[in-house]
Amino acid sequence: MRFIYSVIVIFLATFYAEGQLTIPAPVQGEPMVLLHATAHLGNGKVIEDAAVAFDMGMITFVGTSKEWPGYDSYISVDVTGKHVYPGFIATNSSLGLNEISAVRATLDEEEVGGLNPNARALIAYNTDSEVIPTVRSNGVLLAQIVPQGGSVAGLSSVVQLDAWNWEDAAYRTDEGIHVYWPRATRFSRREFTMEPNEAYAEELQALEMLLKEAAAYAKLADHQPKNLKLEAMRGLFLGEKTFFVHADEAKDIQRAVLLGEEFGLKTVIVGARDAWMVADFLKEKEAAVIFQQTQSLPGHEDDAVDQPFHTPAQLKEAGVLFCLSGEGAWQQRNLPFQAGQAVGHGLDKEAALQAITLDAARILGIDKTTGSVEKGKDATLFISAGDALDMRSSLVEKAFIQGRQVDLNDKHKALYQKFQAKYQRN
Repeated sequence: MRFIYSVIVIFLATFYAEGQLTIPAPVQGEPMVLLHATAHLGNGKVIEDAAVAFDMGMITFVGTSKEWPGYDSYISVDVTGKHVYPGFIATNSSLGLNEISAVRATLDEEEVGGLNPNARALIAYNTDSEVIPTVRSNGVLLAQIVPQGGSVAGLSSVVQLDAWNWEDAAYRTDEGIHVYWPRATRFSRREFTMEPNEAYAEELQALEMLLKEAAAYAKLADHQPKNLKLEAMRGLFLGEKTFFVHADEAKDIQRAVLLGEEFGLKTVIVGARDAWMVADFLKEKEAAVIFQQTQSLPGHEDDAVDQPFHTPAQLKEAGVLFCLSGEGAWQQRNLPFQAGQAVGHGLDKEAALQAITLDAARILGIDKTTGSVEKGKDATLFISAGDALDMRSSLVEKAFIQGRQVDLNDKHKALYQKFQAKYQRN
């Protein structure tokens, strides 16, 4: 029996070490304080020789190490020379919905049909995805899970990235409706050219009609029988949900914002390739932006080749509330490096950090509990040995979600260790 037990222990240890299966962390047991780090608070402030303490999943102290009262009940962790950051937030993500893009059986990010406001991305979220740990290893600890497909794709939710199931993962449920704005032109695979979208006016009309019906429906507190599609949109008109519109062309961005304004909706433009062209308009209308295009070529042949890298700085200068977003699922691991590249093209470094932490939290409506390292907020943060926005020095050593120290093993690390041993010279 002892031999069998030993074999099982060795097998499980090897299995977990290779990152094939990570176990969600238990609730924080003892209070902890991180001492002598450089703390980047996420709100534009930096504290040198900082002390960050948390207990029962909540941050209880943020200040300098000299100001720390030195409570005996707290476990002290010396992190001299290292950096503490708030957990990064991946917006407009398909994490947990898209495992292998080329394998249809692993995709669960869209429903059949064009108008699906009642489709909930959250219930399809797969906490056992092998992509999630690889993203978490770069400091991304929260994500907005977004549906795709059709004109009105459905409801997104915010999840924390260390959970047994989607119920445990849910951080803010059904916080917004996602609309994919119709395009005036479409790419012809037959001709390999852009051609007019003959259904453009019809698609716009259908979207406007749906909003009118939903607005009228929302005026009554109760309907019998209930219309599930219109019921899902009720929160838009009560200020409880956000109107996320995926649009890239400058004129489409303006039309979308004006449509949201007509119905009194809180509008956020997602993608927003040409947002820099209408930055003053966005500021005037108080429309926020989830900018997704930094690591891409410009959208117009007469744009500067590095325009996508300059856009974040231009939006910041115009006073537009914006955050940065990766694309799809596994690409979210590059989120901090997108912010770092924006720094190299005019964006202040702490503003770049804020664009993937506190400003992202503001856009998602979760800034009262997360997004920055501040007393009273969730202890969702991580420790990096280097600059977390620089791919050359970033090394996430420990990460905490609501005070729980999460497992940072993943499949990529396991494969690295495996093949490093295979090709190691004797």
